[in-house]
Order: sequence, then structure tokens, then C-alpha cells
Amino acid sequence: MKKSTKIIAVIIIVVAAALIIINNFVGKATDKLIAKVNENEIYLSDINEMASQYGFQLSSEDTNLILDQLINNEVVKIYAQKTGMVNDPDFKEDFEWQRNELKKELLINAMLEDMAKKNTDITEKDYTAYVQDNPYVKIKTIFIPSQEDTTAAREKIYQAYDKLQTGSDFEKVQKKYVDKAYRTPDNKGELIKYDVLQSILPTNERMPNVGEFTEPILTDYGYYIIRRYEDPSITEIIEEVGADIKNEKEGSYVNEFLKSFKTDLTINSANLQKALDSNSSAQNNLVIASKGNMVLTWGTLKKYLDFFLTEQQLQSLDILDFEDIATQIALQEFLYQKAVKENYENSMNFVSQWEAQSQEFDKNYDDYVVQQVFTNVIYPSIQVSDAEIEKFYNDHKEDFTVDGVVQKLEDVRDDINNELSNQKYEQWFQNVIDQYNITIETYEKNL
Repeated sequence: MKKSTKIIAVIIIVVAAALIIINNFVGKATDKLIAKVNENEIYLSDINEMASQYGFQLSSEDTNLILDQLINNEVVKIYAQKTGMVNDPDFKEDFEWQRNELKKELLINAMLEDMAKKNTDITEKDYTAYVQDNPYVKIKTIFIPSQEDTTAAREKIYQAYDKLQTGSDFEKVQKKYVDKAYRTPDNKGELIKYDVLQSILPTNERMPNVGEFTEPILTDYGYYIIRRYEDPSITEIIEEVGADIKNEKEGSYVNEFLKSFKTDLTINSANLQKALDSNSSAQNNLVIASKGNMVLTWGTLKKYLDFFLTEQQLQSLDILDFEDIATQIALQEFLYQKAVKENYENSMNFVSQWEAQSQEFDKNYDDYVVQQVFTNVIYPSIQVSDAEIEKFYNDHKEDFTVDGVVQKLEDVRDDINNELSNQKYEQWFQNVIDQYNITIETYEKNL
């Protein structure tokens, strides 16, 4: 897949996701105040909320880093207010555009979900045919996570394996060696596709027969011993993974529909090249893609290009990359037009989702402004030139000496760039704090 296609795939799925912030459910009255930037308060729940977005457990270092970022965000908000950027019409226009992109995404998904459900009813006969083509097996596992200590995990898994080889009961060995978190509820057998199990096994290991277990298998997550049980019945399969089978069928339907939907979607390469060569608003009405009576103009495509790609990225793309991007954007635009035409805006599925997400989106205009200030003001101001890097290198050669030998500039260029960029970053915030007399108070005892 070309990198441009990957970019647009992300656009279609998560457009505007960076602006949607998880609601803070902790009452401020019972929360711990951690810092104040002027009168804007930062609570412990704000730190935990940001940590949850990254999915890690907080260490003291993480807490301080997140607090610094939250403080910086408040400083940026004040900067945006003082300079009037918060009311910039261009910001508001872009914000509304992103809001509409979220609406498009939800509407397209509502339509595709509805079409898939209507066209993929599954009978027991369908399940039987599916299982014949995709046989399932029933297994239980002894799993020892390796994490960083692979030696200890290996010793433990082979202790369990030795006990199994001497005739110990698999479930008893499993209970002794496997943490409860890694066992299925009620220790039920797990259903897995035959082909999936085959792919897990080492190339030189055959599929175990019913009642047999494998030798220890090392994966990226840890060690497994897998025991195969009596193959599940159709009834068991439907009970356990029937919803997954239906979802897979629906997914296959959607993929086939999208493939068919694209068959008469055409790209006007000549117009695309003309628009790229001039890059002028005069070309905004040029038709870049079409499908029946639906069209994608250069003005619409350019909005996506300008929003999601940097100038450097745009310069690195060739005409085939732009054609790929245009195809993906046209697909999204035409699906949206189809959804509107077929009145999916009034479907209960869409209405309920849009009501919730649009309200959440609208609440976060301040966070959007912060993002724009970072992108359009701060990041450009902290870029480091080659001349600055060379001057720093020449002024600090003693810092780049190893065993009496000065390291070459190209070997330390990235380190110097990071150092100078961080200095500019810190200086930008200090200048804003000084210029607007911003007060920052922290309450470390509450951390």
C-alpha cells in the first residue's frame, strides 16, 4: 500500500478524532487541585484523563510530564485569547469543516451498517457452510507472559510442560501456573479457527490431535502450551462465535460493495495535473473525479490535502500518489452523497450517534485552538536551521568529544537539533508568560 493510501485510510476512519476529548466524570468538588494558570484550574482527574488516552499507568515522571503539557495548554489558550486568534474566522471555518467530516464519517458508517445487516441474514444452513469452509477447534492454553524476563518465563513454562509429560492433569497444571487473568471465564474451552491455530504453531510442529498438547511455543507475548479438545458442535460455534461470524459476513459484504461502488469511479488525470501545476484557487471547480452525476472538484480535494499533509509531504508525492488520494477522497465524498440521497440522516442509528458526538465535538473548540496554535505558531517558530546547528557544534565541540576524538557533525546533528528545538520551545512559553503576566501555581503536595 502506498503511503498516501495509508494516510487517507486513517483520514476516513478517524477524521477529527484528535479533537474529541473524554468527558471528565470526576466531580471537581472532591478532586485534587494540582495547578492554576491564572484562574484556570488543573485537577488530578485532568492528568488521569490524559493518561487514559495514552493507555499507560502513571509513574511520577509521567505525572510531571502530563502536568507540564496541561500547563502549557493553558498558556497557549491565554495566548490565543490575548492575540485574538481564538476568534479567527479561518480557525472557526476549519473547525466547522472538521465537524462536518465527523458527520460524514458517522453517516457513511450508519449507511454501510444498515446495508450490511439487510443483505447478510444468516441461517443455520449458512453457519454450517461457513464452518465447513472455516473449521473451528476447541483449545485450552497454559500461558506464561514473558514481558522483560524471558528466562523466568521459559523456566516456568517448561516446569509445566514436564508435569504434563509425566501425566499430570492439564487443568490442574493450568490452574497452578497460569494467572487467572489469562484463563477463560469458568475455564471454558476457547474456540479458534483451525487455520489460525495452524499459523500459531511452529513450522515444524504438526497440528495436535484431540487430547494432545503442544510443546512450549514462544510468541511476542510469552510462552504457550496448547491442548486440543473435542471439536465443537455447530451449536457451540453459533453460541460462542456466531456474532463474530455474522460480523465477518457483514464485513465481507461491505468490502464487496465498496469494490463494486468504485468500478465506475474515474479520475481525470489531466485535470489533476493541471491543478497541481497551477495550485491556484482558479482551478477549484476543475473536476478531478466523477461517478455518474457525482463529482469531486479540486477545491474539495485541496482542502483535504492542505489540512492533512505538510508542504514537505506534498512535495514528496508523485501523480500516482495524488491519484490514489483523489480516489480515496472521492470514494468518501460519493458515499456521503449516496447516504444523504437515501435519507440516512434521519435514521435512528445516525441521529443518536451524531447527537452525542456533535455536542462533545462542539465543547472542545478551545482544545482545537490549542492544536492550531501549536501547529501554526509554535512548531514553525522552533524549527532549527542548518546554520544554527553548525554554530552550536562549533561553539561546543568539547561536548562532542569521545576518547579525545571530536565526533563528526553528521553524527550529532539530530542531537543538536533536538537540543536547540527544546530550547526554543521553552523560550516561546517563557516569552508568552512574561509578555502577558501569566501566573502559574502548582500544588505538588496533591500529586
